[in-house]
Amino acid sequence: MKALIRILCLVFVFQSTLSSQTNPVHNWHSPSEVVKKIKKKFSEINSYAADFQIRTVENKKEKSMRGKCLYKRPGKIRYDFSEPDGDEIVSDGKTLYIFIKRLGAVGKQDLTLDKKNSSGAIFGTNSADGLSRLFRKYHYKFDAIEQPRVVIDKDPIKYFVLELDQREKIGGYEKMKLFVDSESYLIKRAIATDGRGKETTIAFSNINFEEEIQDGVFNFHMSGNAKIVNNPLVSEN
Repeated sequence: MKALIRILCLVFVFQSTLSSQTNPVHNWHSPSEVVKKIKKKFSEINSYAADFQIRTVENKKEKSMRGKCLYKRPGKIRYDFSEPDGDEIVSDGKTLYIFIKRLGAVGKQDLTLDKKNSSGAIFGTNSADGLSRLFRKYHYKFDAIEQPRVVIDKDPIKYFVLELDQREKIGGYEKMKLFVDSESYLIKRAIATDGRGKETTIAFSNINFEEEIQDGVFNFHMSGNAKIVNNPLVSEN
């Protein structure tokens, strides 16, 4: 469950190929300008549906997860996994549930708790707040002079690529790379690395802002046989 919890930190931020040229094209964008536009874009989003794919690499072992996610302001999320089938992440903005089907276990997290934690943006009450917290907790800069540029194979979109470095090494993801669509200012892809070298990539596709999403889909229906783990994202200290 801990591994999925850490991956969930990336989910809230709406998440690499480096490219260089002998004579890089200079423009007048700055990292702070791009971040400002990212925050503005997310503050204007009321709801969306999207497909997601998560890939982790650790000690040369790879693992993939995928499914569909839903978001609705303020702070309502739902991630239905098709791989591994049956896993769920659901929040009504006040309580977060993480269901791991193969374990028959549910992590139940009170999002209103005000505790120091190492879980990054997870305690933001909505994705815009979580995003603001992310940029407060990390130093950020462009990864190269040429911005924006095409950086992902078979993807013609030009991206601003931001490198993030954790200000205080408190665990979790110490470094991140965000791929920001230069037209929409949506974060389409993120790559994060922890202190042990484990790399996690999350990518979003087929983003739909028009899909009608009912509030009821953000209610978690718990199985009577599931084992509940309360507040797994904070320490008891």
